[in-house]
Amino acid sequence: MGDLQNPKTERLSWDETFMNLALLISERTACKFHSVGVVFVGENHRIISLGYNGPTEGDYHCIDVGCAKVDGDPKTGELKKCRGAHAEVNGIINAQDTRRLRGATMYSTLTPCYDCMKALNNAGIREIVYFKEYERIKEGGKETVKEDEVWDLAERRGIKIRKYDGKTLLKIEEHNLSCPGCK
Repeated sequence: MGDLQNPKTERLSWDETFMNLALLISERTACKFHSVGVVFVGENHRIISLGYNGPTEGDYHCIDVGCAKVDGDPKTGELKKCRGAHAEVNGIINAQDTRRLRGATMYSTLTPCYDCMKALNNAGIREIVYFKEYERIKEGGKETVKEDEVWDLAERRGIKIRKYDGKTLLKIEEHNLSCPGCK
């Protein structure tokens, strides 16, 4: 039972609630460099879908065998494309019926990459709330690059993108939200 002399006087805002859920679901990822979680929310503040980044079903997990782009193929050592499916795509798939996403808001630990932004545009997402900016890891893991096309597409299509400015309840480690050197 709560303290009757000092009752609760405030609660999390909707932004704080959904961003904290995105941060929590990001902890499911198997990626060594990017922990991304997304929460798709309808106009009535109801959760439509969740997603996090990681390898496709049955594929290698990077935390087990290394990153294909940085550490190479676990058998040959040859650098390859990322095995991961991005959180945004997994969230769209998890919605089961993409019509449910039209007009929705997506809360994400990172801004989307350009490929995911195209999918979000086609799904009809109207707003993106992000925690940090995404930077793609280049092959070999020595450099990163920003994807400015995301902002251009959002502007052309009228998709609002805003940085989250609320409080977080979770103690999320900095390295879980971006690659080394992306600070």
